[in-house]
Amino acid sequence: MNNLFGGSPPAVILKIAIASVCVGLLLAITGMDPLMVWEDAFSTIGEVWGYALDWFVWAGKYLVMGAIIVVPIWIAVRLFDVLFGGSKPS
Repeated sequence: MNNLFGGSPPAVILKIAIASVCVGLLLAITGMDPLMVWEDAFSTIGEVWGYALDWFVWAGKYLVMGAIIVVPIWIAVRLFDVLFGGSKPS
């Protein structure tokens, strides 16, 4: 059980409680409340998700554009290799 918690459970719980109080005081000094932190966390996750989707759309466009050129060349090279004596079994 000590390995799971990183020490004895009562000591770890006490450390987490002290750290939570310190962070809570720090947030209170800056004028934040728990609801604000919770709402901001969800909006931040939503923004990160939006940025990730934007990146995939951007990368997908260039992937398709490049594939229009690369895939036919790759097919031609493979066909040439197969038809005109590529690697021979030893």
